[in-house]
Amino acid sequence: GDIELTDAAYEAACKKFKQSADVWGAWMASTMTRGEGSRAKEILQRAINVLPTAQHVNLISKFGQLEFRHGSAERGRTVFDGVLANYPKRVDIWSVYIDMELRQGDDEPTRRLLERVTSLRLSSKKMKFFFSRYLTYARDAGDDALVAQVKEKARVWVENATKADDD
Repeated sequence: GDIELTDAAYEAACKKFKQSADVWGAWMASTMTRGEGSRAKEILQRAINVLPTAQHVNLISKFGQLEFRHGSAERGRTVFDGVLANYPKRVDIWSVYIDMELRQGDDEPTRRLLERVTSLRLSSKKMKFFFSRYLTYARDAGDDALVAQVKEKARVWVENATKADDD
């Protein structure tokens, strides 16, 4: 049927454009939207085997997003946690992960993630971005106690960063 034709077309495209992460990503997306998560994971594995290392993180991140949207949020979290364990300073990946959690609308994992990211040691520009996201989240949730907590955490971070600069 149509699914076989679609897969055959992607198979041909991936053979012809082995080095194109976009083609592999589109095939993964097509497979995930049909609810075939394990097949999408096989495609990811094949892509990783042929793509340059520099493209792996972004493709794995795309797979994590697809898990959040069409698979299981828990598996999506596992994918992102795996990437961030190896690349803890990738602000783009943290940001996408936060977006995915916010879309889920589940407060507890979102809050835990924002706590984690605001506990990192990154440049002040990056930290300002994450504290700002956390503060916006707290305000949108209408949680005054959390707003105060985030402001205090940011203040302490700035204090420690300033002390580190003085040393």
